[in-house]
Amino acid sequence: MFTNIIPFSDQLKKYITCFTVSHHGETFPLRYTAFPNLGTCLALFNQTSISIQPNKVTFIRDETHGPEIIVLGRLTQPTLITFNDPVDEIGINFTPCGINYFFELPFVEIAAQSHQLLSESKWSKFASQLFAIPLEKRIESLEEFLLLNLSVHKGDPLERINNSTSEVNKLTVKELAATACMSERNFLRYFKKYVGCNPSLFKKIIRFRNALDAQYSKNTNAYHRFLITEDYYDSSHFRKEFVQFTGCALRSFKKGTFLPGNGSSVFKLM
Repeated sequence: MFTNIIPFSDQLKKYITCFTVSHHGETFPLRYTAFPNLGTCLALFNQTSISIQPNKVTFIRDETHGPEIIVLGRLTQPTLITFNDPVDEIGINFTPCGINYFFELPFVEIAAQSHQLLSESKWSKFASQLFAIPLEKRIESLEEFLLLNLSVHKGDPLERINNSTSEVNKLTVKELAATACMSERNFLRYFKKYVGCNPSLFKKIIRFRNALDAQYSKNTNAYHRFLITEDYYDSSHFRKEFVQFTGCALRSFKKGTFLPGNGSSVFKLM
């Protein structure tokens, strides 16, 4: 489904977990469910028609279409992804705040919805150039483009929010704000601006991703250790959040067929 490629540039590794390049070994149409994740993704497609509906995105090969770019917002519900045909795709998988370092607009304005097409002339022009060069040269070209568009935010609110994302599940909002040298009100405002949700929801997504990682590892001890150590009030609390993010109960979820995706993501085949 995907080949994951770690950025060669040490600078890019701070903001991008990996690139994903599609391959066509599966049987089509291919359908899977994508779950809320910590980071976000910007994907470039060539000769592809993209249909976006609430919690549903469909990709169809169409040679009359030029390059298209889709951006994932802050997913809070499962999304059904359907590839009717094999398509030409390169994805950029960002850290929670990473995408903000490559655009003038903040994440919440770039990706106000769970999925949207990107209309930005500089990126559209680059996408046309990218798909015109040989496949083996595309990641190198993509890294060069990203480095040219990388902005430094040393010490400013974006950098402080970026540093706080690794501590959300350990500290209170008051403690996070103090660490970021902000008032609580400003911290919450900037967190939503650059991460796309409030710290409370982001913490829930962290717990959910930990649950998926423990379940997907097929290590029973790891999974039960997760249930004990995570900050859930009781099993009912855990089940409620799990249904919110997956759309199904834990028992039926465990019976599903999974495949690894971009980075540490786990997708459920339909």
